[in-house]
Amino acid sequence: MRAWPFTQSKTPGFGISRGYYLTILSSASVLPCIAQIANPNGAEGAVPGLGVPLGTDRDKTVLTEAMRMGQYAIASNDRKTVLKMGIMSKEEAGFDPEIYVQSILAKGEDPEIIARLRGTWTISQLVYESHDPGVYPALDFFLGVSRRMAMLSEGVVADSICQRYLLPENVVQSARMDPKVDVREHVVINLTQRESGIHVYTLGMQKFALPEFEILNLTDGGKDWAVNLLLSTAQQVLMSKVTRIGDLFGSTRAAFKAAEGGFLQEHWHGTPVIELQPPISMTPTEALEFWAEDVRR
Repeated sequence: MRAWPFTQSKTPGFGISRGYYLTILSSASVLPCIAQIANPNGAEGAVPGLGVPLGTDRDKTVLTEAMRMGQYAIASNDRKTVLKMGIMSKEEAGFDPEIYVQSILAKGEDPEIIARLRGTWTISQLVYESHDPGVYPALDFFLGVSRRMAMLSEGVVADSICQRYLLPENVVQSARMDPKVDVREHVVINLTQRESGIHVYTLGMQKFALPEFEILNLTDGGKDWAVNLLLSTAQQVLMSKVTRIGDLFGSTRAAFKAAEGGFLQEHWHGTPVIELQPPISMTPTEALEFWAEDVRR
């Protein structure tokens, strides 16, 4: 995926991929007005910004009318970030909640999410038209608009890259890992059991045109620490410490080395991936045990 190139303003070392989008599935039969989603003063809980319908010559009363099917633009007050939101019916989108609800993917899903999916009336897709070169303000604006739309329309936020549904109250972390950005708002850590062991990997770094991370061939004893290591590594990347091949992670006594990954093509399908590999003399679980000891000290 490509990210927007920037050459003048200071950036954190990465941008936002053109493929990063969120979808709001709304179960309310009447949508809020665009001024409730974003207005310049952030009145009544709205996101500070300005939202307008596209392709209309109507007067400003349209800002206080219930949103309809069509396209809307939502800009931050400084105009550095501009989003587009397209609203359509679930029929037009071809959305059938039962495909997910009846699948193994929905096992253990929050009952409230299931109820809202089944009650979906409209689907809104939120994408970037342009974004603040500083990235972090653009991410907060993006999450704020999606959360506000889901909250006022009794909806859920679908994050297709992370393969998850979120209730509006879970879109933003209540206690962030860092005030600028919290990786958990954009990236998930998944585990898959394979013949060679447990495969632990990220989903979401591609939102920033960056490689995903993975650790292969783990045992049960190492999986939780692998999740923590990948979460910590991904957070560091979003704090401007972009990973390069050869970088070291974990314990200095048994460091993982960043190497080209993604060789499980049936899983990654060409997505760029960095594999964290343990020292040749150790298994991944053994190397993680050293890191766990360091963390506990």
